[in-house]
Amino acid sequence: MEPIHPARTTIGFIGIGKMGTPMSRHLRRGDFTVLGFDSDPAALDRVAPDGVESVATLAEMGRRCDVIITMLPNSDVVEDVVLSEGGLAENMAPGKLLIDMSSSFPRRTAALGEFLTRREILLLGAPVSGGVVGAEAATLAIMPGGPAEVVEAAMPLFEIMGKNIVHIGEEVESGHAMKCVNNFLSATNLLSSMEALAFAAKLGLDPEKVLDVVNSGSGRNSGTHDKWPRFLLPRDFTIGFTVGLMHKDLTMGSDLAREVGATMFILNHVREVYGLAVSRFGFDGDQGLLLEMIEEWVGQTVGQPPGTDPKKNK
Repeated sequence: MEPIHPARTTIGFIGIGKMGTPMSRHLRRGDFTVLGFDSDPAALDRVAPDGVESVATLAEMGRRCDVIITMLPNSDVVEDVVLSEGGLAENMAPGKLLIDMSSSFPRRTAALGEFLTRREILLLGAPVSGGVVGAEAATLAIMPGGPAEVVEAAMPLFEIMGKNIVHIGEEVESGHAMKCVNNFLSATNLLSSMEALAFAAKLGLDPEKVLDVVNSGSGRNSGTHDKWPRFLLPRDFTIGFTVGLMHKDLTMGSDLAREVGATMFILNHVREVYGLAVSRFGFDGDQGLLLEMIEEWVGQTVGQPPGTDPKKNK
């Protein structure tokens, strides 16, 4: 398969949301012709000034595009746009490429790949990590799964949107399996850092000094290194990823563990905590709000004198 090149490739992008908006813009700035599709017309209006052309139907996108990228909430939505009547599978010609960058369930990605192979349509599962900040800065970690020659051909696209691209394996579902592992660690790191900082505050420790020590020692993780200095210490609960989406990803990981016979105590515990957060803050509540819940359990607000009642300091 020849490397994807702007002069001979039209890109379709489905899912112009928080992640898809900057990702589609970067592809357009990389001189690709980009067609966008989203159920929300306002999303397409946001990227129109960047030269992303909106299409009215999935059928039109399937017919006009050489490569189509999906950035959607879950496998249900991915399968709907691909397999439904008038969807992509009916309208993509043999040899065309679908890249699913959503957080999809690995087993369902594998099944989708088998279906598309029978139609001679190529599939890569290439989820991302880095959040909205990474999407906007084009520094996403991208974890493609699929045949090496197809991954290599798609590298010009991945290199526009991200910085660390790792081919996970020859199986199309391998990237989505990797995403389950990554998001398990991401959620656990954030949650443990919140509990640790609330505990430290309860002990009368200065949170800034705690972070200085932890981030130069063995306790450092993505929560203490990134989320705390940028968001949580100034009590800015706009990290940019919702508790509902993370709970969905953790549930996917838990289901996958059960399928392969792996006992995952920590994963299931973290999933339950995120489930409580969904009940309290709603699906779209930012995961930074978890700190308020942790502070209530510990009985201490970070940044307030020891013994301060968290409920009186929201």
